[in-house]
Amino acid sequence: MQKSVEKRRKLLIIGICGCLMYVIGDFLYAATGKGQSTEAIGLFTKVAYLEMATWRMWASIICGFVGTLLYYMGFTQMYDLLKIHITDNKNQIWVKLFRISYIIGTVAWAWVHAMFMTNALIFKYVYEAYGDVQTAADIANRVLYANAPGMVISYIICDVGLAIIMITLVWKGIIPLKKTGSKILAFFCNPIVFPGVIGNVAAVFPWPINQLDHGTESFGHALVLVLGLILLNEMTRSGDIGK
Repeated sequence: MQKSVEKRRKLLIIGICGCLMYVIGDFLYAATGKGQSTEAIGLFTKVAYLEMATWRMWASIICGFVGTLLYYMGFTQMYDLLKIHITDNKNQIWVKLFRISYIIGTVAWAWVHAMFMTNALIFKYVYEAYGDVQTAADIANRVLYANAPGMVISYIICDVGLAIIMITLVWKGIIPLKKTGSKILAFFCNPIVFPGVIGNVAAVFPWPINQLDHGTESFGHALVLVLGLILLNEMTRSGDIGK
């Protein structure tokens, strides 16, 4: 039985909510208070973790796992729309690549949230046990670096890959946008361009505006599903899917 338009819309919005849970998880993981140290010892081990409340860490992990469930629901629906909308064989490759990207993302994002927070917890607990910042950082970084290959692969497929796919769908007109301004804005609707531009601009401002940099990557995923809502509306108007 074919899904109703309203059900499809609800699933896309559920996916957006999942991405917003990622944004919350990112803030819980990375946001710092005014005057708090932003110094890092190694790639991602921040001195601020030593002052961070433990509840923020487990709350971030929960946001990652719940967000992943909602993310899967939303992106599966968008894949379904693309599968219906793209009928010519030469563009079928983008449908397949979209599926690969979001399925790997479904697995990766829950793991990545848990991995980063576990790294922060190791740093915090080892320091509390032994009182040596450098030793605690070395141990935490060794755990993080062991996970780094999987993290890099996930980033390339789920962020870079998804960004290329979405930019291509906009450029080819597969995502139906009539106005030039809308098309330009649509090029920001992915997890690479949005944080690359908006996130880096926010980062140069003083606190608290610079904290807006945290979560821009996850928000880029939410914007992908906003394009999904636009696609759904156009497919409904044109009769590609029934009401």
